[in-house]
Amino acid sequence: MVSRVQWSEDGKSLTFTNLGERYRFHLETGERESLGSQEDGESQPQGRRTRRPRRGASGLTGTYVGRPSRGRQYTQVDSPNGRWEAHYQNWNVVLKEKETGETIAVTITGNETVHYGTASWVYGEELGQNRSMWWTPDSQKLLFYKFDDTGVEPFHLVRGWSKINTEEYPEYYPKAGAQNPAAELLMYDLASQEITRIDAGGGSEEYIYNIRTSPDGAVMMVNWTDRLQQHLKVMAIDLESGACRTIVEERQETWQSNSPRMRYLEDKKRFIWTTEKSGYSHHELRDLDGTLHSTITAGDFQTAGIQFVDEEIGQVGFLGYSSAKNPYYQQYHIVDLDGLNQRRVTTLDFHHSNFNLSPDRKWLVAQFEEVNTPPCTVLYSSAGKVVALLAQSDPSTAANLAEMFQFRSNDGRFDIYGILYKPRDFNSLKKYAVINSLYGGPGSNEISARYVSTPRSETERGYLVVKVNNRGTGSRGKEFLGAAYLRLGDIDIQDHADAIRTLRTRPYFDGSRVGIVGSSYGGYMSAMGILKHPDVYSAAVDRSGPTDWRHYDTIYTERYMSTPQLNPDGYNIGRAMNEEYIENFKKEGGKLLIMHGMVDDNVHPTNAFQLIDALDKANAGYESRFFPNNGHGLGRGSSRTQWEFFDRVLRPQETGGPVVF
Repeated sequence: MVSRVQWSEDGKSLTFTNLGERYRFHLETGERESLGSQEDGESQPQGRRTRRPRRGASGLTGTYVGRPSRGRQYTQVDSPNGRWEAHYQNWNVVLKEKETGETIAVTITGNETVHYGTASWVYGEELGQNRSMWWTPDSQKLLFYKFDDTGVEPFHLVRGWSKINTEEYPEYYPKAGAQNPAAELLMYDLASQEITRIDAGGGSEEYIYNIRTSPDGAVMMVNWTDRLQQHLKVMAIDLESGACRTIVEERQETWQSNSPRMRYLEDKKRFIWTTEKSGYSHHELRDLDGTLHSTITAGDFQTAGIQFVDEEIGQVGFLGYSSAKNPYYQQYHIVDLDGLNQRRVTTLDFHHSNFNLSPDRKWLVAQFEEVNTPPCTVLYSSAGKVVALLAQSDPSTAANLAEMFQFRSNDGRFDIYGILYKPRDFNSLKKYAVINSLYGGPGSNEISARYVSTPRSETERGYLVVKVNNRGTGSRGKEFLGAAYLRLGDIDIQDHADAIRTLRTRPYFDGSRVGIVGSSYGGYMSAMGILKHPDVYSAAVDRSGPTDWRHYDTIYTERYMSTPQLNPDGYNIGRAMNEEYIENFKKEGGKLLIMHGMVDDNVHPTNAFQLIDALDKANAGYESRFFPNNGHGLGRGSSRTQWEFFDRVLRPQETGGPVVF
């Protein structure tokens, strides 16, 4: 594999390392020159590291101190000029002048229900809000949240299960279809000591988040979306009046990405906006006031991030899944800022990665591979011509540990792709038990088109492993993504079950010994898999999975399922405690292991309890294990329990190897 690519200053050659040897490649002649073995000690030595106090992110809105836990916010932000500290204290915002120690109580009416300078849990968990106070660049004003949790039902989590006494811990946790916290954005003026309400919307039926400063420092910006998250606006805040104007907005019939990428150009007058209006993510060039300059990228494929923007020559490099051969093969493209001359540079029909573009943008070094094809490194011209193979692998040395397969979705609309992983000592004359390992939640990605060079721990235990990118996962555009809208726990798990049905016709694939396992959304899918498709799965492990979307939070659930009031059928179909599912599971005699953390503040343990209660009432068998001090992550002990369960249920006559963690 090629590494340490360096371009010469005159742009006429490049040097690189391959298999311990150093080479120079001359771009004009195509000559490859050996420079001998890589010498030891070429890399720069690392000196001693000086420990510094932990500080969070810095920027125009101040320096954030500490590191908040998941779903929480920084409790201190220092002003850009270093004079002031803004603190969240006892539900209120307090300013402290560093030099004198003088304090100013910005708010005084905060309490457990109405609080300032912090955000409700759901904002931190689902909108990534780890900040709740922001300084203006001139350090004269402080923006901060006000949240009102009145009407939001608290969930009472219990901690200390392994101690003598437990502790009750209430959290305002808005559940799907129920009362949401009401958010406001406020601004405190140091000079006038007055508070102004920012006219960005908010309340309980809208979300306001992602507050930041424009690159020129002239305005602050905020994202707004409706409760169902189908309509997004990016707005600029007038720091004198608190008024807001819309810069750009998007609408979707399913759900709108709530944090599209927004990349500012160095001139600080324009930005590149990622839009999904065409049905795929593409890039537009806009002024800071939102005026559209050009649609930069186009095509029936999903883009995957910008690699460079060269304002001087007016070019953009970007990645995209544009291969007609396979929708998960990543490719490198170059296009003019005005949207002209778009071209795919990596013209070979493989998955590409490890890109290294020459400083003059004329040459590209890239690695190409497939799941069962070892990596090769190629030099392309910017026009897409293959100039040279810099390093080539011998196909006969392929590990043959995996293969990509595909089948048609049950509605006939899409090709569904998956990967089958095999043991190192795979023997096609044997029959193997199978593990369907999955997550499968909206926008996720289960498979990679990269070469598989090492075996998975599950296959080393003697299992085949199946992974599938079901409908609703990412990289395929809005139609594929939105197919799961209002239907979680329905078509997504259908695709996994159909993958097993497709593969079990193979002689080495034992369709009578198929397990399914996942965590969080994957735990939900595992439970739904064996409950809805007990003819396919004989064993399942549900790790920390939700079991009824009515029990999960508003922002995540309603984004994909709307509300229980508007989509009652979808919620009922996606409910693990459905009596029909449990009865079918009971008849087939499948084995289900339920594992959950007792202090899980994300997917509450009541999800597991309610599924267990329904199984008990139906006299259906199951196994369970609860972890008294664990939250959403279960820890190492859970892996041992999981594999002991699978080995006992799926491989009772075989000798399992040691548990691999």
